[in-house]
Amino acid sequence: MERAIRFISPHWGFKREMARFGLQFMASGSYRGAGTGRHHDQWLPGGGSADQDLLSDLPKLRERSRDLNRNDGIASGATNAVVNNVVGSGIMPQSQISSDRLGIAQDKALELQTQAETAWIKWKRNADSTNRLDFDDIQALVQRQTLENGEILFLPLMIPERRPYSLALELVEADRLATPSGKLATSGIRSGIEFGKRGQPIAYHIKKSHPGSYSFGSYQIDDFTRIPAWNSLGRPNVFHLFHQLRPGQSRGVPWFTPALDIFKDMANYLETELVAARVAACYALVVTSSNPYNMATQASGGETDAEGKPVEYLEPGIIKYLTEGENVHAFTPNRPGNTFDPFVERILRAIGVALDLPYEILAKDFSKTNYSSARAALLEARRFFQVRQIWLAKKLCQPCWEMVLEEAWLRNEFKAPDFLEHKRDYCRARWIPNGWQWVDPVKEANGAQISLKNNMTTLSHVLASHGLDLDETLETRARELKAIKDLEAKYNVTFPAAKAANDQTHDTGEA
Repeated sequence: MERAIRFISPHWGFKREMARFGLQFMASGSYRGAGTGRHHDQWLPGGGSADQDLLSDLPKLRERSRDLNRNDGIASGATNAVVNNVVGSGIMPQSQISSDRLGIAQDKALELQTQAETAWIKWKRNADSTNRLDFDDIQALVQRQTLENGEILFLPLMIPERRPYSLALELVEADRLATPSGKLATSGIRSGIEFGKRGQPIAYHIKKSHPGSYSFGSYQIDDFTRIPAWNSLGRPNVFHLFHQLRPGQSRGVPWFTPALDIFKDMANYLETELVAARVAACYALVVTSSNPYNMATQASGGETDAEGKPVEYLEPGIIKYLTEGENVHAFTPNRPGNTFDPFVERILRAIGVALDLPYEILAKDFSKTNYSSARAALLEARRFFQVRQIWLAKKLCQPCWEMVLEEAWLRNEFKAPDFLEHKRDYCRARWIPNGWQWVDPVKEANGAQISLKNNMTTLSHVLASHGLDLDETLETRARELKAIKDLEAKYNVTFPAAKAANDQTHDTGEA
């Protein structure tokens, strides 16, 4: 019938054909990636929520991620590289109290900044509730745990016997946050977190001992503590730190998750190649013979070991007379092959993409880079590091800074008028991470100088990029210049460094 219609009225037949095609098109959708043909019959992803897709797999993901960091040198090196670049020796605060915002004198604001930073230095030495870590160590441990486990919790405790401040942090590994066995079917509790009607956490169920501590006599199945998310004053009792990737996600995903399979496959491949190379190294020569009987009885020249087995050996300058039918062949297994290096490099680059790290940082290999490519790789890595630094400062450092200043205010060591009413303004701070060394320091220094001259940046920002505090640096530099000037007057000499600094000051008109 369709052929007859097309024959009688091609226009009508064309419209019918297009209408039929449109129905098929509407049924299958517009995206090829959603096709259901033969090429996609093995691609069957789930359609669950964030927690539905994650929570059942999370324990295994954490265990495998930790195993990688224990036993895989590349994975361990990647973690160390991130921790060293994000935290280093610690992210430090620079108080940013504004006299204009608070309506106080500038001298008073500077005095309060000094008091705040002094209180922080006193507290940070004893920040850990177990008396083992200072706050810089806690930052590194938090960053490492968010990489390996995807999350970590810390509880702000008030321990009266501690000095100089009562505030201390108890770190809780992710495994301890779990749902008690008797409450598995209770609505509102999911993976140890009790949620309210809006999906907000209202309580955390934390196991008093790690579930993997059964070998040390501290393992108890139902030994849980329910900790409300907020206390009666509206302050958080639990800080749950993780990178949220989907709305409704209640637990963190380990950083290594997208690359777990690749890491494992590469480790197996490297082990196979290493074993093959070790086996190949054990063979020096291969002797073939057309007479298997003589080969077995005369191969070692009559020499045997303690078990009576024939002994074959070589020594320099030896002359070996072969019997009739025997021949010597060199053993050349060629393992690993010529494709080994490029193949491993390609796998490492794929892992680097999954972890958001350039190949040069992941493999510690700069042999194939020049200045431009090395700088591009480092800039890409530092964008990733800076995002982590800002996140760590916002989620860990700033809350602790606010709690420390509040206790210092209660102890009359931070003399801020109306502190509770203007707490946000009194607790403003800039968090300064460690600085990075550039590929070409001269070019970077000249670039910073030009940016300062054109008002495109500030001296505070330039110093912060090198991990330096503005006030501390200027005060130290002023003392140095004064000491140099005093020595010049005393001994009637001129130091070139001081002369250059004075000349530059007079040339630019800056004091």
